[in-house]
Amino acid sequence: MKNNYTEVQSKIAKTARELFVKKGFKATTVRDIATESGVNVAMVNYYFNSKSELFDSIFEEAFNMMSEKIFYLMDSELPFFELIRQWIYSYYDMLMEYPDLPLFVMNELSTNPNTLDKCFHSNPYLLYLKISKRIKKEVTRGTIRPVNVPDLLLNIISLSIFPFAARPMAGKLLNLSDEQYMEMIDHHREYVVNFVIKAIKA
Repeated sequence: MKNNYTEVQSKIAKTARELFVKKGFKATTVRDIATESGVNVAMVNYYFNSKSELFDSIFEEAFNMMSEKIFYLMDSELPFFELIRQWIYSYYDMLMEYPDLPLFVMNELSTNPNTLDKCFHSNPYLLYLKISKRIKKEVTRGTIRPVNVPDLLLNIISLSIFPFAARPMAGKLLNLSDEQYMEMIDHHREYVVNFVIKAIKA
């Protein structure tokens, strides 16, 4: 959570995050958050003004931490395949902490398509342009074969996010407990890295 949060704010935000991803924004009440946090409703409103502002605070931070990391990677001089590894690991690191986020986002988007507009401080299209520029540079260098940038981007996002979105179904299919499934995903990220690199390597 944010470094300038007090201990009470951090506790409220952590509880709210867990309830939001489990129940969705609309189904979670300020009273739910207060009860689970061991505080009163007035204290939640004192620190965060409203449920909406609390939601914005939590998920803006999560999305922007990830996008800032990817911006940094695209501007770095890392060897391209190491960049790919860290790019994919960034998604997995965030989703290991927020494993229910993909389902939550899909549920929210189905009822409020503008939900994500508030979650990015920077224009996501600028990130796409940076990714495109770096990929085209590596094609020119001969590091990777010519690839369609949107296809590669969608593949990386899909391969990183789907294991979390499919967790309830895949866990039952593989007869794994939630803990076992998350452990499997933690190892699966390296498989995804190698899969993507082999697909694009010149």
